[in-house]
Amino acid sequence: MMRALFIPFALLVSGGLTACGFSPMHATADAEAPLANMNVQMEKGPSVVDNQAGFFVTQRLRDRIGVSPETSLYTLNIEPSYRRARLGLTVGDVASRYDITVTAKWDLIETATGKSLKKGRTSSIVTFGAPSGPYGVITADNVGVEQAARETADKLVVEIAKLYAKKKSRSEK
Repeated sequence: MMRALFIPFALLVSGGLTACGFSPMHATADAEAPLANMNVQMEKGPSVVDNQAGFFVTQRLRDRIGVSPETSLYTLNIEPSYRRARLGLTVGDVASRYDITVTAKWDLIETATGKSLKKGRTSSIVTFGAPSGPYGVITADNVGVEQAARETADKLVVEIAKLYAKKKSRSEK
């Protein structure tokens, strides 16, 4: 008896949710959203690790804002860079900690006109303890690059969202 009532009730509730304009939190952005109208392009860096960092930044941006066609309204050009600094040297002059910095020099361009709307530089630093073996340092460095790149991309999304918010508030006045 309870099962027979549950199915019609579930259908009624789900029908009501679609009628009220409910959309899932992680739904894809519609074409009117400014960030959805942005094509992300990475410029090749001078080193392999710069390009690896740029790849991770680009992938995170595409995860956050989606993939737009090359005919989108805006183009975000990113020039990545990577830096690793030794910290906490031991008596044997071996680093016990490392700082990894991933920086994205970016330029938001209006695709139709080629006009630069805003340029900036966004970076993040990740610190990790150096494992004793050489392969451990390589692995920790790779994880650090990915983490710093993800954080850099998240900061970049916030910067661009602030730019669109300012632009929208000016147009509403």
